[in-house]
Amino acid sequence: MLITAAGRGIGRATAEAFAAEGWAIVIAELAPVLGRRVERALRRSGAPALFVRTDVARPPSVERAVRTALRRFRRLDCVVNNAGVLTAGPLARLPLRDLDQMLAVNLRGPLAVSRAAIRPLRRRGEGSIINVASQLGKSGLGDYVTYSATKFGVVGLTESLADELSGTGVNVWAVCPGLVDTRMARRAVGVARGERAGMIRPETVARVIVALATGRHRARSGAAVDVLR
Repeated sequence: MLITAAGRGIGRATAEAFAAEGWAIVIAELAPVLGRRVERALRRSGAPALFVRTDVARPPSVERAVRTALRRFRRLDCVVNNAGVLTAGPLARLPLRDLDQMLAVNLRGPLAVSRAAIRPLRRRGEGSIINVASQLGKSGLGDYVTYSATKFGVVGLTESLADELSGTGVNVWAVCPGLVDTRMARRAVGVARGERAGMIRPETVARVIVALATGRHRARSGAAVDVLR
């Protein structure tokens, strides 16, 4: 399986959860230090793991990651689109570079990864694409206009792609967590390190993702599954 931005936060927790279930993991991570750290940790635990430096905003990088996964492990069962960036602030004052980055990583990234993965998944006749969205992909909030727009887009991508892949054996889901205890979320909302009251642990989101991929959590393909606690 392939997980984007698996170097920390939800991505790393998801990689560890799948590894504990015996899956081979491709860590599609932009930061080499983080990616190699997770690769070493998973291998020490006995899990087959491979770091592939991946920039989800660049389709050739995404396609290379999928090709590498297939060459190394001979199959692709599941893709988790986890990569995301967030800059909060009023839309009128949001720098265009931040707007463009959120669109490129949060929305174009899952589209590019899913596009690259569809063919090998369909060849197998089974598998899943799981997109990490957000509660802000269901209900908008001021100061998060662009981020929310991208996550609404991820939910729409999930529903539409599930319909497109109906009957192929490939399921598509989104998970929509509330505020998760990650560095990105703490920075965006101004929560100090160590202050975690009301925040969701990344491991909680990871458990839902694994449960969907393994069939332990039953949801129709195309569903956006809430993770609230």
